[in-house]
Amino acid sequence: MVELRADDLIPEKLVVEHDGVRCMDQRGDGACVALDPATRLCTIYADRPQTCRDFNRGESLCLRILGRHQPAL
Repeated sequence: MVELRADDLIPEKLVVEHDGVRCMDQRGDGACVALDPATRLCTIYADRPQTCRDFNRGESLCLRILGRHQPAL
C-alpha cells in the first residue's frame, strides 16, 4: 500500500483511507489498483505518487513483488 502525500493527484477511485491516512488501494492479491493486470503497466504512470517515483523499478524488492504477481500460464 502506498501512502499518499498532500501534493499527489490520484484519481479518487484509487484512493482509500486507513486510520486517517490517504493511500493508494490494492487488490486482494496485494497488487496496486493502478497496475493493469494484463500489461502489468501502471495506468497512472505520468501522474503516479511521489512514493512510486522514488521506488526504483528493477531493484531486488521490485522484482520480488512482481514475481508474486506473475499470471499463471
